[in-house]
Amino acid sequence: MWALVRRAQGSGARAGGSHGAAWVIGALCALEETHDWDTPTAEVILGTSAGAIVGSMLAIGLRPADLRDHQRGVAVASGPASGVLVDYDTWVGGARPHAPRPGIGSLKLLGDLARHPHHLPFTMLRAACAPPVRGSLDGIRELIRPLDAVDDWPDKPALRVVAVGLDSGTRALFGTPGAPPADLASAVTASCAIPAWFTPVQIDEHRLVDGCAWSDTNLDLLAGEGLEEVIVLAPTCARRMDRPHGLPARVERRLRRIATRRMLHEADIVRAGGTHVRLIVPGPEDLTVMGANLRNPAHRLTVLETSMKTTPEALRSPCATWTAKPPA
Repeated sequence: MWALVRRAQGSGARAGGSHGAAWVIGALCALEETHDWDTPTAEVILGTSAGAIVGSMLAIGLRPADLRDHQRGVAVASGPASGVLVDYDTWVGGARPHAPRPGIGSLKLLGDLARHPHHLPFTMLRAACAPPVRGSLDGIRELIRPLDAVDDWPDKPALRVVAVGLDSGTRALFGTPGAPPADLASAVTASCAIPAWFTPVQIDEHRLVDGCAWSDTNLDLLAGEGLEEVIVLAPTCARRMDRPHGLPARVERRLRRIATRRMLHEADIVRAGGTHVRLIVPGPEDLTVMGANLRNPAHRLTVLETSMKTTPEALRSPCATWTAKPPA
C-alpha cells in the first residue's frame, strides 16, 4: 500500500510484488497527469511492502515519471537515482519462493494467538505458521543503498514504513518515535519480507516481516493526526472483481476481497476524524493482466501501462469514496 496525506494546504501500497509496484507507479503517473497532483507537496508518505519501496524512492526526490522510466529500463537522467539500473524481473528472485525448511515461523506468536485469538488480525496466523525459507532481499538493499539516503531518514515529505514483529505481533512504524532504530534500506527490506517467501529481517532484537502480515494498507495508522486528505493506492484490493477461471486466481480474488474489507474498515476509522479519504484500487482490467501471482514479473510492464490507462477512470468513480460495503 502507498498513501499520500496532506494537511490544510499541502498534499497525503500493500504488497503486490512486481505487479503491485508497477501498478502503483502507473497510478501515480495518472494521478499527476489527470489531477495536477504534485507528489513532492505530500506531507506524509506511508508505505507497506512494495509501497515502502515506491514511497521511499519518492521521499528521497524521485518523481513518478522517473519510476515509470526506471521500470521500463531507462536510466534516470538526474537526481539520486541517476545512472542506477535494476533488473526488476530478477532483483528479488523469481515468481516462486525457495523450498521451505521444516518448522514454523514463530511458536511464540502462535501461542499468543491461541491465548488471545481476537487480539491480532487473522492474517497474523498465516505469518506465525509460515515455514522458514532462505529467500533473500539483497536486491532491495542494493537498490536503496546507492541513493545516498542510507544514513538519513527522509522527512520532507515524512516517510513512514510499516513492518510487523514476527514474535511480538506488533507493528513497527519506521520514521516515527518508538520504532526500532534502522537505516532506510533495513526498514524497507523488513517491510517487504513476506513470510514463507523471504527470511525475516533482524533489527535489534526484533525479527520483522512484511507489514501486510497485519494489514494490506495499515491505513488506520493515520487516524487521529488531523489530516485533511489521504489518497490510498492499494494494488491488492479491488473496486470490482473480474471472473477468473483458474483456481489460483480465484483464491487470490478471495484474499483480495478480505483485504478490501479491511481497507474499507480502516478508511472509515480515518474518516471518523474528519479526514477525506480517496481510495484508488485496481479494477477488472487490471486484475486480468495481474493474474494470480503478483510476484510473477512476466506481465509487469503490461500492469504498469494498464494502470496508467485505468486509473483516470477510477478517479472519477464513486468507488473512490466507499465507506463500508466491499465490492461484489
